[in-house]
Amino acid sequence: MKSKLLVLSCLALSFGYQQTKAQTLTDNAFTISRDLNSGTARFKAMGGVNTALGGDISSISGNPAGLGFYGQSDVSVTVGYFNSQNKAEYFGNSTTMNNGKFGIENAGVVIHYPTYNNTDFGWKNFNFGISLDRQNNFNDYLKYSGTNTESTILHEFTELMEATPSFGSEFMGSYLVDRKLGENGYYFPTVLEADPKNQQYENEITGQKYQTSISFGANYSNKFYIGAKVGIVSLNYDSKKTNFEKGWTKTAEEIRRENPQSNFGKPGTVENGYTDLSYDLTDIRDVKIKGVGANFGIGMFFKPTWDWNIGVNITSPTWTEVQEEAYIETIVDYYRTENSSETVKPGYGSPVENPVYDYAIVTPWKTSVGFTKFFGRGLLSADVEYVNYQSIKYRETVQDPDYNFENSENYKIEDTYKGAFNLNVGGEVLITDRLAARAGFRLLSSPYKGSETSDYIYSAGLGYVISKSFYVDLTGMMYKSLSFQHNPYWIENNQIPLPTANVKNTMSNAVLTIGAKF
Repeated sequence: MKSKLLVLSCLALSFGYQQTKAQTLTDNAFTISRDLNSGTARFKAMGGVNTALGGDISSISGNPAGLGFYGQSDVSVTVGYFNSQNKAEYFGNSTTMNNGKFGIENAGVVIHYPTYNNTDFGWKNFNFGISLDRQNNFNDYLKYSGTNTESTILHEFTELMEATPSFGSEFMGSYLVDRKLGENGYYFPTVLEADPKNQQYENEITGQKYQTSISFGANYSNKFYIGAKVGIVSLNYDSKKTNFEKGWTKTAEEIRRENPQSNFGKPGTVENGYTDLSYDLTDIRDVKIKGVGANFGIGMFFKPTWDWNIGVNITSPTWTEVQEEAYIETIVDYYRTENSSETVKPGYGSPVENPVYDYAIVTPWKTSVGFTKFFGRGLLSADVEYVNYQSIKYRETVQDPDYNFENSENYKIEDTYKGAFNLNVGGEVLITDRLAARAGFRLLSSPYKGSETSDYIYSAGLGYVISKSFYVDLTGMMYKSLSFQHNPYWIENNQIPLPTANVKNTMSNAVLTIGAKF
């Protein structure tokens, strides 16, 4: 049961993942570990640079030493509109689906505590901050349909029946499969594999990953800044996947040719009554994943001169307790004609499976180094982050842990992933004393062994100081467009053509921050 549930898991990371097969626990572990973007509109516009640039609410969850740059208290709220568009082509039929949602990207407050030290040396301030920050957005919607004359979802089912005898015995009651007995016996579909079958795949994904951060930062002599943070991570994910197929069962004579002893070929049997009928098959797999974790981090800034910042930020692994719950059901109905809405035979409903499994994922250490150069009317900043995804660990947390399974999954993780460098570059120019223009670029190198394909995010934005207290920032982000192949179901037998949809995914994000200093 454990392996079946975990294999059914399908945390979708449409950004940077070419899905050619059902996702596994190995993919889940990576998705739980990866952060795509965070912070306020200002820092998002500059590519997410925060290792060597402070004085922003983003410093609470980024480099906490940046809180030391604050000379007054600050509060802000950041909202965003995230849109994911999937254009899919399946057997010549094109479908376009948009999934856009509003949400809170960031909210935080910094409280400034000056020391009133009037000398040039010593501690200048001790600042405290707390924020809620969205680190990943899972929302996505993929849907496509077409007429398949090459294979049937029953090919996947019969292979699963061979591998799982209990499922084999159960699904025989659908009357969509038969078993040829004997030394070389095997399951085979009783549907017309090479005839037109209307198929539709749909997967709606919702959820997000948030981190609540409590941070402390201090300024020593306007030269050295230090900070620390504690992060509480919450993960919520829901994938509702449905596979639908409509076709015809074979005639009794067609089944007899493959299995002369079949009951489907014998008049008067129950099985024979299910030949030469139109059928609808609906396969439902709903996976919910919830997780809670904790981490800590430290950061430092050094200013060798007034116009340079050098920053270092280190974040510990996050121990994430995960609960995975699935709802699995298969329904079959039979009709006399293709367009009829009235069933003619008792249908099939599989026993509803609702397994729950608890485990933990330990994410990698994250280390970043950055530099910022200030000019009279602007700045340039860049940082490099290293994350060793190969070090992700799966941990059994149940009362009777299966350490063989744990070791096997960790071996798969080590064999799949590698260390990755992420580069953030951004800049800001003051057009007037109140208006600023910003632009940035984020490059995420491939975390997969054997792949050098990188992902990237372009960003640009404006900031306006309304008064001495109030400010507003607006940012637009465009993610790398991805073209990948998606399979609605998987067939191990390479003699049967694998159904494949060609998908192009485009994601964008508009972000607005409203804040006040006090």
